[in-house]
Amino acid sequence: MKYSNSKIKNLYEKKNLQLIKYCEWKDCNNKGIYRAPKNRNNLREFRWFCLNHVREYNKKWNYFSGLSQKEIEKEIKEDDTWHLPTWPMGQRFYSNTFKDDSEILKNYENKNSNTYSKDIKNNKILRSFKKLDLPIGASLIEIKKKYKKLVKKHHPDTNLNKNSSGNKLIEINEAYKILIDNYSI
Repeated sequence: MKYSNSKIKNLYEKKNLQLIKYCEWKDCNNKGIYRAPKNRNNLREFRWFCLNHVREYNKKWNYFSGLSQKEIEKEIKEDDTWHLPTWPMGQRFYSNTFKDDSEILKNYENKNSNTYSKDIKNNKILRSFKKLDLPIGASLIEIKKKYKKLVKKHHPDTNLNKNSSGNKLIEINEAYKILIDNYSI
């Protein structure tokens, strides 16, 4: 079967057809090349309009329609933090950071407080924080930084004449392992 140039051209054009979106406005036959969100709950679903109708749609569209005043205020407040959880500055929430099965860190409020019992002082996690000279509930980044600093300081290669540096390094490694093992992401 022979193809003429016009037939080849027609086949080529058919293969390169593109889907044309038309304006979703009633009785409009223009191309819909501008998108607008369908509703507040699904901002990634769009309606397609021509330039004139997308302008009109955007003038009428209200993100907060159907919300009460309290819901609007809550939404605006959460926008400040990108809808991520927050807490007051200076406070740490240990329950999300460490596996604390015996809830020892839950009631701990102040590093210098004597309100905790002798059992808490003997706890491995608290002793590990103390060995690494870290505040209770320090972040993973703080733990790693302090560990690296102490290992450099007490490594036997840097302390050739000191026998105690090897023992100190073992204690640092054990404390670090306890903290890392009990740290939950």
